[in-house]
Amino acid sequence: MHEIAIYGGAFNPPHAGHANVMIHASRQARRTLVVPSYRHPYGKVMVDYELRLQWLHLITDQIRRQCSGALSVSDIERELFSQNPGPVYSFNLLTCIAERTGLSPKRIALVVGQDVADALPGFYLGPELLETFSIITVPEQVGVRSTALRKQLLEGAPLPAHWIAPGLDPVNYAIYASGAV
Repeated sequence: MHEIAIYGGAFNPPHAGHANVMIHASRQARRTLVVPSYRHPYGKVMVDYELRLQWLHLITDQIRRQCSGALSVSDIERELFSQNPGPVYSFNLLTCIAERTGLSPKRIALVVGQDVADALPGFYLGPELLETFSIITVPEQVGVRSTALRKQLLEGAPLPAHWIAPGLDPVNYAIYASGAV
């Protein structure tokens, strides 16, 4: 069992697939931190950080009873960005958490889906990330992507109910219908 699992991402917007990953990760770690990107490393436009944090709190409050370990949302990326404006890379985030907690890096796991797991060697310091930290790869169980969700809303189509994250409502996603993000 890992001590801490870090599930980072844009969560732009968060959906049922993200909630499923949170639950799955919590079963493999004593503590799971959900860490939304403060600024996207590739410059993608995202909905306001505070709104994404709020949504993630609603989701984690709703699913917490299904989790085995502790589950919380962290704003550590905002703090790291304020200290060093620029992208917050996974390696740097996990290194910071290891330093702050005093845990062996192997006790800390990065949570990813299979698509991201395959791309990890190409991440910033990817080989070092794979060598230094643990990885939890979560199989996809809910077939939804944030990109598809945004496209559906932009086209004015209703969202399939199984795409909507627990704790959220279709109204939460309306901001994406304008195409501004």
